[in-house]
Amino acid sequence: MGPEGDSQLEGIVRGFVTLSGGERERCDIMLRYYTDDPLVVGLIVSRPGRRSASWVISRDLLSAGLTGTAGIGDVTVEPVAEPSNPLGVLLRVRDERGEARIRIDHQALLLYLERSHTMMPFGSEAQSRQADAELDQLLDEGQDPPVVR
Repeated sequence: MGPEGDSQLEGIVRGFVTLSGGERERCDIMLRYYTDDPLVVGLIVSRPGRRSASWVISRDLLSAGLTGTAGIGDVTVEPVAEPSNPLGVLLRVRDERGEARIRIDHQALLLYLERSHTMMPFGSEAQSRQADAELDQLLDEGQDPPVVR
């Protein structure tokens, strides 16, 4: 995602992943948020002795999944309560290879998203992207400067 020097937020939480085969495993989940790509959060799931898997999920979708079922199709997010476990959030990601179910602690995800909102409040993402696009256009050396009349 973003180049070095960008405003970023990274965090690692413990969780569980269940793949199509049905075996549930403990995993580490790295969450990555960059203000230069403010609409999404990257998730990297690492399991001991296995290859990591990564996804890019809408920040709005993750936030909506804290309080109810959100998403349609290949990506859904919802709160889950299991006996003797803290409240969690379940992400379901489907592709041609199957489905992965990733369980993250609800409180950890809530705190992470709150910190990302401090960096880039909801509603300001579009303004940030528009300003970046205008600046890129102005700094493009191959383009003629704008004409002022």
